[in-house]
Amino acid sequence: MKIVFRNFDDSCYDKVCDFLIELSKDDRKHINWNWARWEWMFFHPDFNRDLKNKIGLWYLDDELVAMATYDHYFGEAFFATKQGLRELEKDILEYAIATFSNENGLGIAVNDKDTHILDLLRSNNFVKNDLTENVLELKLENFSLEFITSEGITIKNIDIKNDLYKLHHMLWKAFDNEGPVPLDETTMSKQKEMLSAKNLNTFLHIVAENEDGDYVAYCGLWYSQKTDYVYVEPVCTIPEYRHKGLGKAVVLEALKRSRSLGAEKAYVISNSYFYKSLGFQQHSHYTFYWHNI
Repeated sequence: MKIVFRNFDDSCYDKVCDFLIELSKDDRKHINWNWARWEWMFFHPDFNRDLKNKIGLWYLDDELVAMATYDHYFGEAFFATKQGLRELEKDILEYAIATFSNENGLGIAVNDKDTHILDLLRSNNFVKNDLTENVLELKLENFSLEFITSEGITIKNIDIKNDLYKLHHMLWKAFDNEGPVPLDETTMSKQKEMLSAKNLNTFLHIVAENEDGDYVAYCGLWYSQKTDYVYVEPVCTIPEYRHKGLGKAVVLEALKRSRSLGAEKAYVISNSYFYKSLGFQQHSHYTFYWHNI
C-alpha cells in the first residue's frame, strides 16, 4: 500500500467533496464536517484563500483517502481518514499540529462518542476545552412543513444575478453589524464569491421579501443528490422583523423544497431552541480538544 501526500489545489475541490460525502455515508460521526460545511467555508468571505495550499490530502491509487484542513483561519482544524486506514491518523494529526496551529495552539472538535480519536488526541497532549459544537437532526419523511406567511410578506428563492445587493444588505443587518452597509468593491466581490459556490442551488436558498421588495429573512440549504441530507446554513432575520415567524417560514419552505428533491434528513450545527421548536432533535455533540504550542 503506497500512500501519496499532496497539497490541495483547486483541481482537488470535487474530490474533497466526494471524500466528505463518502465519509458520512454510513457513519455520521463526522456529520459536523460534511461536504456542505466544506463548501460553505471554501466560498465564505472570511475564508483565508492564501493558505489553502496548506490543506493536506493523502491518496491511495489516486483515491483520496484522508485529509487535514484548517477552518477559515489557522487555529482550528479537521482531519479524517476513510475506514481501514487508522495507521495514517497519527501522521495526519502531526501534520495538522505542525501546519495549522496559531499562537494559541490548535483546536479540534471531536464527536464525544469517538473514543478512538479522543484517545489519539489525548496521547498527543491535547486537553479538553470548553468550546463545543452541537448537531441537530430533522427527519423529513411524513413531517409537516406547513407554515403561515405574515401579511405583506412573500416567500421565494433568491435570484443571484439580480439580488446581490439586496441579500448583502439583509445579511449585514441580520447579523447585527453596526454602521452603514459596506458597498466597496472588495466587500461586494467577496459576497459575489459566496454566491458562486459550486453546488449552490438557488431553489433551496429562501428569502422573505417585504412589500417594498427588501429581503428581511433568509435560509440557505445545501444539498447534493449523492447524499440523503441537507445542511442548514445560514438562517437569519433583520432585527425589526424578528418574532414574526419569518425564520420558521423560510426554513420550512427550504426544507419542503429539499424533500421534493429527495432529501430525507436535515442537519444544523446549533443547540438553539429555535430549531428544536421546529422539530429538530439531538443528533451528536462535539467537544474541542486543544494542543498548546
